[in-house]
Amino acid sequence: MDRKIHFERMRETSRVVIPLIKNAYTKIGLQNHSLLDSLNVIVNKRTNTNQCLLRPYLVRLGFELTGGNNWIDIAPACAAVEIFNISTYQANIAFDNKIGICSDLQKNNQFISSMVSLELATNTIRKLEENYGDKLISRIVDRFHIVNRDIYIGQFNDLNVLTINNLNLSMPEDEYLSLYLQRCENLSGNFVSLCFEIGCLLGGCDDYLITVLKKIGIILGIAGQIVNDLSDFIPNNNFTEVYKSYHSDIKMGKITYPIFCLLKNSSDEQKLKLLNILNQQKQIDISEIKTIVEYWNQSESIRKIRKLILSLHKELKKEIRKIKKTEHRNFLSLAFSILSTNKYLASFRSHKLNGENFNNGN
Repeated sequence: MDRKIHFERMRETSRVVIPLIKNAYTKIGLQNHSLLDSLNVIVNKRTNTNQCLLRPYLVRLGFELTGGNNWIDIAPACAAVEIFNISTYQANIAFDNKIGICSDLQKNNQFISSMVSLELATNTIRKLEENYGDKLISRIVDRFHIVNRDIYIGQFNDLNVLTINNLNLSMPEDEYLSLYLQRCENLSGNFVSLCFEIGCLLGGCDDYLITVLKKIGIILGIAGQIVNDLSDFIPNNNFTEVYKSYHSDIKMGKITYPIFCLLKNSSDEQKLKLLNILNQQKQIDISEIKTIVEYWNQSESIRKIRKLILSLHKELKKEIRKIKKTEHRNFLSLAFSILSTNKYLASFRSHKLNGENFNNGN
């Protein structure tokens, strides 16, 4: 199936959903314009005309996979998950000092914005109560809150467990990987799973299909989070200026799997240098980031990241076979392409290890 059709469907979904999102925030602005300015730090980025929003599309896809007709009827649900997504971005930029959110006042405003957005998300999904009933929509709202809890448990572990100051770096890799994958599930896997679940519930499907799609969502979300963690190793064109959201994990002293692998696969001299850089955290400068990126490109670490992502991709293909073959199952399969076409992975396509291209092999 042509990927162009897949991405056009995503763009079509975004074109319908973005006005709903903007309208929800505009109503807040009518009551408090200064609050809208704080909200818009992320809202404007997520609702520009070039955005191709994934999570709303996954809700649509879950709905269509169950045989649901006319996905426009559930557009408020598609909008609600993106507003929920915005709430996580608003909190995260404060946690990680991203895009210049550094002062206490800026951080406080983004935390407030996050709470407001969560409330907007639940209010938006409740617009479907008239057609789908209070019981079903209340069930979905409950799931929003459970997933929101999981996300912040993941954030807590991200800030307090998997860090240079708190993690035992000599622990066995499988022990570390268990902690890391749980962190990825909390931060992203459960949310992607929720998107499919909402679509399925509104489509009225059976429990079996919901179970399969929820598992697919968890795996897809975990894999997507791993790919996203690679972004800290994406070099800027000339290292004269670092984009403020890049290298945030390194600056915060977080031990993501790419960093853990790099430490495990570096020489003693490189490891000492890396530890010194990570321990500095917010004092990291451009030259030190360049050093880390150079170590990454010289190491074998990319093999392990690639192997893990490929193993998750195989799990996705195994799970999708449990779903009846339809056009929409093909669209779901194409949604897995974010693992291979992600811009972060794409930057490593030309990087070779012992003559092996990153994208070759299984």
